[in-house]
Amino acid sequence: MFDWNDLRFFLELQRSGRLLTAARRLNTTHATVARHIEAVEKALGTALFVQHAQGYELTPAGEALLKHAEAMENVALLVQEEITQSSAPLGKIRVGVTEGLGVKFLASRMVGLFERYPGLEVELVAVPRFVSILNREAEISIHLERPSADMLVTRKLTDYRLALYASQAYLDRAPPLRSREDLGRHAWIGYVDDLLFSQELMFLNSFCRNPQVVFHSTSVIAQQEAARSGLGIAVLPCYMAAADPQLVPLLPAESIQRAYWISTRRELHKSVRLRVVWDYLVEQCAAQQQVLLGPEI
Repeated sequence: MFDWNDLRFFLELQRSGRLLTAARRLNTTHATVARHIEAVEKALGTALFVQHAQGYELTPAGEALLKHAEAMENVALLVQEEITQSSAPLGKIRVGVTEGLGVKFLASRMVGLFERYPGLEVELVAVPRFVSILNREAEISIHLERPSADMLVTRKLTDYRLALYASQAYLDRAPPLRSREDLGRHAWIGYVDDLLFSQELMFLNSFCRNPQVVFHSTSVIAQQEAARSGLGIAVLPCYMAAADPQLVPLLPAESIQRAYWISTRRELHKSVRLRVVWDYLVEQCAAQQQVLLGPEI
């Protein structure tokens, strides 16, 4: 019989794929992680992982153990939630969100949440990639695409609009821009195509068939800064750019609409601390539709 504690190491290695990453997340050494994995494998009499150049991958026996290990982890989370909420109704919650929405929209609107719930602590992970709930990187995650995993509770958070923006300095020296047909003669700012974390970000061709992209970045905030400096035209969310005095909106009729989706693990959805954050995020997006969809909507 293996030690139940060994399953924490098993789950972390499965989620991270690498011993060093798992060790860092568990605040231990890679040798300790390997020792716990070996203990489970010895107790079960079978290998749980195969090591490749890209990292560790589950064997069929590992796949069979995974569903039971996750079920045990979920029970432990529910027990912890029930006990901690009975003594202290709030605590820490981590929200994973794409960089633009997290930095340029949510961060400045969180103060009302803490005024209502002084005992709350929020970690806002705002990065130019998806933050995984299934890998326990966050309790709440906001995506550009609707997650399809059965173990998640998901709803649409809000629609938002993207439009064309450039600085006046760029427009003063660039070719005339009167219609969509003129866009092919202009310099563009966009994402690094082979590092896109979502197909929803492939939108330059929605405006221009062959855009001349002169500057690429994985960061939408870097793209905004590049547009402000006069490098070219950027496609930016209206909540980031519409109120920026250094940017000029271009061709108001040309815009695209996208959506954000909010999700959490099913077993956490009834958590008090999670629900107060979840409900506040939904409330803020509903109240700020003019900002999210742009001044013309």
